[in-house]
Amino acid sequence: MKRIALRPARRLIHTVGFLCVFALLFPLLVIWNGLHQLSAVPLAFASVLLGVLCYDLFNSRRQPWIAVKRDIPTNLSVHVAQKVSVALANRGPFELDIECIEHIPEHWISPRLPHKCALAPGQIAEFEYSITPTQRGKSLIPATEVVIRSRLGFWQFSWLIAHHSEHKVFPNFNAISDLAGLQGSVNLTQAGLKKFNKRGSGMDFMQLRDYREGESIRQIDWRATSRFNKLISKEYQEEKNQHVIIMLDSGRRMRVQDDELSYFDHALNSLIMLSYTALKNGDNLSLQSFGSESRWLSHVRGAKNVGRVMNHFYDLYPQKIASDYLAAAQELLLKQPKRALILLVSCLRDEDFADLLKAVQLLKAKHLVAVISIEEPIYQQIESQQVENFDDALSYASAIKLKTSIEQNMQRLRHNGVMCIHGPAHHLTPSVLNTYLSVKKAGLL
Repeated sequence: MKRIALRPARRLIHTVGFLCVFALLFPLLVIWNGLHQLSAVPLAFASVLLGVLCYDLFNSRRQPWIAVKRDIPTNLSVHVAQKVSVALANRGPFELDIECIEHIPEHWISPRLPHKCALAPGQIAEFEYSITPTQRGKSLIPATEVVIRSRLGFWQFSWLIAHHSEHKVFPNFNAISDLAGLQGSVNLTQAGLKKFNKRGSGMDFMQLRDYREGESIRQIDWRATSRFNKLISKEYQEEKNQHVIIMLDSGRRMRVQDDELSYFDHALNSLIMLSYTALKNGDNLSLQSFGSESRWLSHVRGAKNVGRVMNHFYDLYPQKIASDYLAAAQELLLKQPKRALILLVSCLRDEDFADLLKAVQLLKAKHLVAVISIEEPIYQQIESQQVENFDDALSYASAIKLKTSIEQNMQRLRHNGVMCIHGPAHHLTPSVLNTYLSVKKAGLL
């Protein structure tokens, strides 16, 4: 425990203020009433007060015997409120008037601090406060500060109790827990997603069953039909153990803020959902970030291992660095020679497509490639505004030109055999999942 501050308490400020007023008014009373023998009274009051203040300071300067215990989850979710419990124990012989302040990170929101309480000797006080992290990554609560009034209440001593606890703030994975009740890949439907009917559409044989009206004749197993003397169909399922690779741009394009989340956070949330879906379907998953930092996580299997994905990328933030798509593609080809579905997620602008086209052509030689680009809303905002002057007209024409150029470049990618999705950040999850499910449905891998 370390003392970090000594301040006058409110009682001292009020007392000194009263004494100053008294010292100004008392000479007038003395002159008015002719009581010159009492002129030394203010000085006597001041001397007594100084003595009392020194006595209070001397007797309260010792380090208090206080123990602190904090109860908080180690793993937190961004933008999700969590309860924190704190227990204060007075192990000293005197009653303490305490104000407790937790040194939480500056990007945490907490409306209930500080907490005030009076602790008798041997008493334990417990209180709760709410915290809401606003950023992903590693966080630390280094200490607890207690402000204690002196015994006579004229001074405030601030003591810092080193009591650190480390925490990991992950993306909000409540959406993943909402999918926990799904069985296999048959019922993977979410708001905004298409529902894919899988019966008889896959590549791997699953079971024999009775023929259903409207099914293709090619599904009939004639040998089983002759044996059971009724129409029997073969039922297939999508192939498992296929490989899905996510290439996540962590460059400057992904720093743009969209409501509470950046484009990168939207992409990360969507890719966690995709990771859960792919692993639940029995596929292999690898992830690569490029731009500010190159991180590689390979061959994750099983839905229970989606935590590895979150642990690997929860503290990654985009930086003011231009992403090199071609270098990222070359790096990926060295790590993954086997055919896979590659989902490249970024926010593309007109000047990015020359480098991107070379990258996807390189990848497409061995892999099935899908480019998913976040559409910036600024173009639609400018397009919807009234044109009232020359500057408005110039902005409108520029926005239309840039938007048209991006659409034309996306069309060029499609002509080169690349799947392309271009949509707003809040539609990113349906776009990513639909792309993956469509590929599985069509048996393209």
